[in-house]
Amino acid sequence: MILSKAFFSFFFIADMDLQKLLEENDPVFKYIGAEVLEIKEGYAKIQIPYKSELCRRGNVLNGGIIMTSMDFAGGLATMTVNDGLDQVTQELKVNFLEPMYKGPFIVEGKVVRKGKTTVVVEITFKDVEGRIGAIGLGTWYIIRDRKVSADR
Repeated sequence: MILSKAFFSFFFIADMDLQKLLEENDPVFKYIGAEVLEIKEGYAKIQIPYKSELCRRGNVLNGGIIMTSMDFAGGLATMTVNDGLDQVTQELKVNFLEPMYKGPFIVEGKVVRKGKTTVVVEITFKDVEGRIGAIGLGTWYIIRDRKVSADR
């Protein structure tokens, strides 16, 4: 599945359902129950529910789930400015600040800088009360000459 700036332009003009596309093509997105709330150039906002199967002991949201949802939000924000064929997460650094147990959770990705080959995105993860549980900074590499797939 190729999602780039050109794709997003077509996608919104054609009035297709991004949520459905992501759920059908990304089983992890579907499993964590992610929902796209808002998307515009350089910005993406998603929501994930509180579900016991996403928690560690103590009924606190698992850090890997938090990081995964941050990767989705940052990746979606990157896709809105991607002028290449594809993209991959090059780096994602996350600081976990508070345990998260009051959902649904809001994850926002904001493009800080778009270069020729990379896009840097700032990401926040908040609970239903607006408390910041994690902040992150990610870099996405823009691929211009091939699609990324297991088929190669």
